[in-house]
Amino acid sequence: MSVRAVIFDMGNVLIDWDPERTYQVLLPDPQDRARFFSGLFRRMHNLVHDTHRPFGEVLAPLKREMPDDIPLIEMFEYRWHSFLYGPLGETVRILEALRVKGVPLYGLSNWPHQTWPPQATDPSHDYGFLAYFEDIVVSGTVGMRKPEAEIYLHALARFGLAPHEALFVDDLLENVRAAEAVGIVGHHFHQGGGVTLVETLVAHGLLDPR
Repeated sequence: MSVRAVIFDMGNVLIDWDPERTYQVLLPDPQDRARFFSGLFRRMHNLVHDTHRPFGEVLAPLKREMPDDIPLIEMFEYRWHSFLYGPLGETVRILEALRVKGVPLYGLSNWPHQTWPPQATDPSHDYGFLAYFEDIVVSGTVGMRKPEAEIYLHALARFGLAPHEALFVDDLLENVRAAEAVGIVGHHFHQGGGVTLVETLVAHGLLDPR
């Protein structure tokens, strides 16, 4: 049986998620930002993904451990939605084309439970396209995350799909490879070069050739 449904990642596939841009205000030096994102930011990101507790409660131990970094921690705590810079229009248009064709659409995203669904911080940001999805698995809600095999299996069971019936689109190659390891058809999404998402969808008969 051929691919009949598409599973989309959210961040940097459909939604522009760029915390580094936001943190430039507090960390103008690129080397300082690089150290922060490989260290403290990664710790915060991992901590909030594994619980439904409020950010403030989860991050309190880090504030006690690193009082000099409280402004950096509080930007994450209070301004997480400012990391979102709106829908990625080109991909949203592809999503709309699939919807018109009647292709079942699903989501699978590493996203904190506490900040789902996304909130627009700019009046021009419209996340109404999320209504196109039949279901969305959010890592922070289910207590699993990519690239762990169990979240893909959980998503397939919840969506009622066999692995070979699903095309999974993600911007991180490790997540695509993990999906492929459980039998899902993968597409590594990135800007410029390589096989485009439209080409892949056409190849699987999900969109008509332009």
